Amino acid sequence: MLNLEVAFVAVPVSQQRKLSQRSGNICAFPGCGLLLTAEGTPEEPVVVLGEMAHIVAESPNGPRGDSPLTAEQRNRYENLILLCNQHHQLIDSDGAVAKYTVERLLAMKEDHERRVERRLGGRPNVDAELPPVVNNTVYSNVLPVTQMPRHVYGAPCLVDRESDVRPESMSTGEMTPFILREGWLWAFQNLRDDSGPFAAFVDRSAAERFDSREWWGDPDKLRWYVALLNRSLNKLTGRLGLRLDRDHHRYYFEPEEEGVERTVVYRPLNASKAKRSVVWQPKKKATGEARNYWLHRAVSLRFFLIGNSQWCLSIRPELRVTSDGFESIDAKHVGRQVTRKKSRLFNHDLLGEVQFWRDFLGKSSPRIAFPFDDGQSLVISTSLSSGQVHWPGIPPEHDMPFKNVEYVDDLFTWAEAESLSEDDELDHEQDEEVGYEGVIVE
Repeated sequence: MLNLEVAFVAVPVSQQRKLSQRSGNICAFPGCGLLLTAEGTPEEPVVVLGEMAHIVAESPNGPRGDSPLTAEQRNRYENLILLCNQHHQLIDSDGAVAKYTVERLLAMKEDHERRVERRLGGRPNVDAELPPVVNNTVYSNVLPVTQMPRHVYGAPCLVDRESDVRPESMSTGEMTPFILREGWLWAFQNLRDDSGPFAAFVDRSAAERFDSREWWGDPDKLRWYVALLNRSLNKLTGRLGLRLDRDHHRYYFEPEEEGVERTVVYRPLNASKAKRSVVWQPKKKATGEARNYWLHRAVSLRFFLIGNSQWCLSIRPELRVTSDGFESIDAKHVGRQVTRKKSRLFNHDLLGEVQFWRDFLGKSSPRIAFPFDDGQSLVISTSLSSGQVHWPGIPPEHDMPFKNVEYVDDLFTWAEAESLSEDDELDHEQDEEVGYEGVIVE
């Protein structure tokens, strides 16, 4: 056994023994293979070269130290990895901490100990007590789309540039996303309608209607369809006061006043209401002095198609960094800070970020609605996609509740849902009136 008690007196001997035995006297860093004991002198027959490295630092101020683990948990076998001196110094060096994250070191430890076990080929201890198996619900960062626009309308456009198209504002709150492709304007609105938002910009007599599902099966038209969906997201986020970062394809909060931090109220995982900083200037822990950059909560939203007909919206929380709350900083100068912060998001922390965004985008309601015109709308459920797993579970320190799983309709959200419901009878009547020939997709 490697007795490393001198270096880390806080680590119990039983935990040291377990670490050394599971590590097989070999450095756990991939490709190293160095034996961690060597022959010494007659006075000291064995030289110990191994060092116990903390995955989450023993101190909150150490490498990867920002964690909910208690002092006792930090000095247990589960948080320790056995390394040679060279690789211990490497993973804790200032320039490498962002690279050697908690998740990466845990995977490194697990892979190494599994290789040692396979190589030694020991007899399994059939009497060992296995952890109990539990049923858990696993949530994803994906929201299911419950209603898609069934048709896309196209018509020759009378102007050459998208910037010259200014749809008439709709008093009912309808959204008017559109794209120009191959000289035609494409939208979810009926382009033959002489009172429609695009009536002044298209040749209504040549307007055509297309079945959305046919577009989904055509790679080029599918890209056009996704472009229309993304323009719809631009409309939604704009109404919510978010800005578009075109370079990184994400939406972010901006200060409402120069030099003033910003917070919003939302419904967190386990409470009815809370405030969250969405634009702030970090402070140094030791002195309280403001740092020379600002952080902005941001989100990447992406529509994708599963199979032939099921659409979903993925939510990926991100951070934007600026010098003063407005001016962006070159990515190569901020990658380390952002990576370090994101690497500290454990399961429950990431779920909390996703919860913030689905609550904000959906205004604490059961759905996110994009109304276009009569019979045409896009509706996204704010219920996170989930599934059941039968497994040993996760460590108790990360096994936290999630109570606000579902949102309940009130009178207003119920009425909105009713107004967005597709009306097949109305749709058939419109077909006959304008003379369209098309297939209604049930």
